[in-house]
Parts: sequence; C-alpha cells; structure tokens
Amino acid sequence: MAKKERIGILIFVSIALMLMIDCGKEIETPTPTEFRKFSKYGFSFEYPKDFNVRVGGALEKEANDNSGAVQVVAKNEEIKGFQVSWLKTPDINLEVAHEVVRSVLADVVGSFEWGKPVETTKAGHKMVYQYYSTTDTEGNKCYGIVGAFYCDKSQKCFTPMTLNNTISDKQDILDDFKNYLDSFVCH
Repeated sequence: MAKKERIGILIFVSIALMLMIDCGKEIETPTPTEFRKFSKYGFSFEYPKDFNVRVGGALEKEANDNSGAVQVVAKNEEIKGFQVSWLKTPDINLEVAHEVVRSVLADVVGSFEWGKPVETTKAGHKMVYQYYSTTDTEGNKCYGIVGAFYCDKSQKCFTPMTLNNTISDKQDILDDFKNYLDSFVCH
C-alpha cells in the first residue's frame, strides 16, 4: 500500500471514529478537576477523569505500535471528545496528509466545511492543523480541529482531533484543542 493511501486511511479512520460521537445532543459537561494519564504505544497524554477511553485499530484490527486510534469522550457519550491516531512511517508530507483528508471526506461526507491550514509546532515538530465544522442529519453543527504532526524520534505521524458542539468561536475551539494537545508527549 502506498504511503499516500496509508495516510488517507489513517486520517479517514480518525474522522470516522470522532463522528461516532452524537453531535445532536447539547448537554453540559462538568469542568473536570482531575485527570488521568493514557500511556501506551510509545506516547502519552492526560484526559479528564470523567471521560471514557476507547482504543482501536486503524490499519489493522487491533491498535499496536505501528497504527491505531485512541478516542476520549464524555462517559455519557456527549459530543465533546478528543482523538489521536497514529501511523508509523519513515517520513511524511503533512500538506499531502491534509489534502488526502479533504479528498476522502468529499467522497464520504458532503457536509464538512474546512478552514485554512495553519502551520505551527508541537514539541519542536512541524504541525499543520485546520478548523472544521460538520452538520448532522438533524442540522446540528459540530466544530473542531484536526491536525497532523510527524515525530522523527518515534517515526510516527500523529493526527490529533477534537469535536465539540458546545462551542463555535474559533478561539474556544483552539483552546479546546490545545487543552488536549498540551499534555501530549510523542516519545
């Protein structure tokens, strides 16, 4: 399988898993005061104690050091969540990864709207992220950010993603994304 196809599959799986969160329910999630730590597959991050963690395969049936996805969502399946997918690969072009995302989503989900790509860094690694919004079948909008960065030390491409229908301001979405990403350690 070509690298571009692997990247496309990984990112598509990331987005598909995040969309399993119901965008139609608008229920307040209490502000968590305690956090837990997820640490497996060569990376770690903190998440609110009152959230559930799901781990699944991306390119294989089960998650492993080469690929997978971890989804963190409110215990009652609220529409607030974070996900990170990974793919071990010798290198990657992040711009190509984002182009693949748009292409795959155009074929599968017609209601995605994308913002302009933004370049930044995560732990010294170049990172590209984009704002997005999607609308469910009942007309409810969800907002989030999907990003990609490559860790040359672990040789993994990570695609962190948030989804939240309780916020719509770009700064709030960015703050939500950064809250999850700040604790993420890639090696």
